[in-house]
Amino acid sequence: MELSRLLNKNKSVILKKWLAAIYDTYPADTANFIKGEGDMFSNPVGHTITVNAEHILEGLIGGEDTSVLSDHLEQIIRIRAVQDFTPIQATSFIKSLETVIFSRLKPEIHRHSLLDEWEELQARIVNLTLLACGIHVKMKERIQHIRMKEIENSERFIVRLMGSRGP
Repeated sequence: MELSRLLNKNKSVILKKWLAAIYDTYPADTANFIKGEGDMFSNPVGHTITVNAEHILEGLIGGEDTSVLSDHLEQIIRIRAVQDFTPIQATSFIKSLETVIFSRLKPEIHRHSLLDEWEELQARIVNLTLLACGIHVKMKERIQHIRMKEIENSERFIVRLMGSRGP
């Protein structure tokens, strides 16, 4: 049995548990809201996380190159970058996928001697984590740039306002 077949067979359970692990990284009130309705208009954060997590899982199962999954990672990291997460907290949701998969499939991985395939999947998850860290840094830099522009614009406004009042 191939690990990818085993992952496909358990995909819905893995996704459900992974999403629960992602939501658990939020405060209880926020988590309850995010995991509530999945409508993209009433709950855009929950919808974005759910849809992109599913794409990431499918891509890992399908053997897609991790760089192909960067757009989906970016959608989730973009949300987490503006929230009160440390860089490790912002990207830890990827490691939780590894934990969920292994806890679900550990007996089958051992029974069917899939350790080599499991190690390959772990390496791909590590690559995703590194990619997510890079995306997070890029997002934080973007946020900082926006903040600096806001400060500059505010200072210019104040100078103009003070200059128009005269001595």
